Amino acid sequence: MGGRKSKMGTYFIMLGVLIVGALVANLVFSNPTVAKEGVQGFFGMPSWALAVVTFVIGAVIFWFGLKLETDWPEAIGAFLVAASVCAAELLIGWNHFNVGGLFVVPYLLPIAMFVALLMYGMKKSA
Repeated sequence: MGGRKSKMGTYFIMLGVLIVGALVANLVFSNPTVAKEGVQGFFGMPSWALAVVTFVIGAVIFWFGLKLETDWPEAIGAFLVAASVCAAELLIGWNHFNVGGLFVVPYLLPIAMFVALLMYGMKKSA
């Protein structure tokens, strides 16, 4: 993760991204219909397109981060990809991912995606 200052910068950026993600997730979970209609009305595109665009942007940032020495672009790209997986789960239906009655599986999919991408990024940059 680089030197001491770059580690602190990475952690502060990730803290900010996680706080923004938690606020957006709170908005979506508290009133999903308003969030869905707001995305359609604001961007003028179908609700599934935002998840696809977020996935593509996250994948490009992650790929670009693999070419750099610092790890924060990889972390942001991995977070965007995981967020798009979470958005896709919400659009498809959160309960469709309860495999075998385990309600924790939909929560674990984005986390597993995020951790797997970070592990791959750290392995490639080492």
